[in-house]
Amino acid sequence: MSTSSGSSNPVILEGSDPETLRREALKLAAGWMWDERKVLAGLHVDVSVLDNGSDGMIKVDDVRAIRRDSLLRPFDGEVKVYIIAHAQTMNGNAQNALLRILEEPPPYVRFVLLTHNAGALLPTVRSRCVTRRVTAVDNGQLIADSDGDVKKAESFVGALDDPWRRMAVVYSWDRLSRDALKGVLTAVLTCLRDRCLRDGVKPVYTDTIQTVSGLLPPLDLNASTGSVIGALAVVKEN
Repeated sequence: MSTSSGSSNPVILEGSDPETLRREALKLAAGWMWDERKVLAGLHVDVSVLDNGSDGMIKVDDVRAIRRDSLLRPFDGEVKVYIIAHAQTMNGNAQNALLRILEEPPPYVRFVLLTHNAGALLPTVRSRCVTRRVTAVDNGQLIADSDGDVKKAESFVGALDDPWRRMAVVYSWDRLSRDALKGVLTAVLTCLRDRCLRDGVKPVYTDTIQTVSGLLPPLDLNASTGSVIGALAVVKEN
């Protein structure tokens, strides 16, 4: 199952730990592609990682190579993901070349930029991306409480008409345990049904109810929270 019909906004993941950033990027890719096993194992042919090291430099030729490759349609599915590690090492020419792709990407292309300092990227590049701060957490995942479930649900439902806010809200759940995420999604369904009673039935409510309801069974079957969150962040294009 592909989620390629959703938003193609590039994502900047900012954080101090490169391995955590890479892991989060692969979780995003798994959500977009709905192919957790291959993606997380680094075996998916349509996920490319550019990593010249923290002491290297990403040059314009590196970005041009991505541009050429992006013109080829995905081999195994409907989405291609390009992960650029240590994005702060791109020189000016490379960033300007990347900006050209970010402005008019093929509809099947997704970009994830990893950096310890998003401020090192050109403002024009940052303006094309959703930036998310990633913090390493010891001993695994955050858990949610019941009151927190309701607040998270209300934040999500309140952001349904704003794709950027919706992505930000959903990505803030990325370290919830499977059970905690199920609690939040259940609260989302309750909130949406209350909105339907209060505001009347709206397509955005019914579509989201259908999406969320479809994501609960995979969680019961041990789907990764990253895959479910990635699918939930997708916004259908009108």
